[in-house]
Amino acid sequence: MDIFSVEEAAFNANKGQIVAYPTETVYGLGTIIYEQDAILRIKQIKGIRPDKPLSVLISNNNRAKMLDELIDGFLPVAQRLAKFFWPGPMTIVHKCKSKLPDVITGGTGFVGIRCSPYPFINTFIDLVGHPIISTSANLTGKPPATNYSEIFSTFDGLIDGVLICDDSISIEHQAKPTNLPSTIVKVEPHNIEILREGAIKKEDILRKVL
Repeated sequence: MDIFSVEEAAFNANKGQIVAYPTETVYGLGTIIYEQDAILRIKQIKGIRPDKPLSVLISNNNRAKMLDELIDGFLPVAQRLAKFFWPGPMTIVHKCKSKLPDVITGGTGFVGIRCSPYPFINTFIDLVGHPIISTSANLTGKPPATNYSEIFSTFDGLIDGVLICDDSISIEHQAKPTNLPSTIVKVEPHNIEILREGAIKKEDILRKVL
């Protein structure tokens, strides 16, 4: 497994390689959303079902463009959630475009979308130029990795590389993963459902949207 700079990570993700990267929650495993073989490989590595849906990560710098690749139009409730909680540890599960492959959606017609606050990670996605897969870096039944040492001990020989901030990245621009996953909220025209309570608490969400 290689250590990638942000440019190398983006270049290799675009070729369908699997890259581990830090976010503000836990480390993720990702690749560009258009490489279905690579996405299936991520599922095989993690030991999850081929039909399990996976979330995607978009850049906060190019949010509108990348949302347009995934959905036909953001619901008003989703816009409100994004206003208060993006960029940040919230995954919004939203009806997606029909062209989005089942290997991402699990055939549900929905996709989970997240947007990170860290400039370094957004630069990575900007360089990829498209949304990337965002799934926690762990094997089934094991806790997600929160530092690169855990990535090496778990995934060496299984994935292609890990993205590590270099010394030129200022401390405030570096992701500092915690052990809290993102909160997952499913939105529909007349319903909102909290599928997983994580870094953002249920009462905080309801206070903003009700």
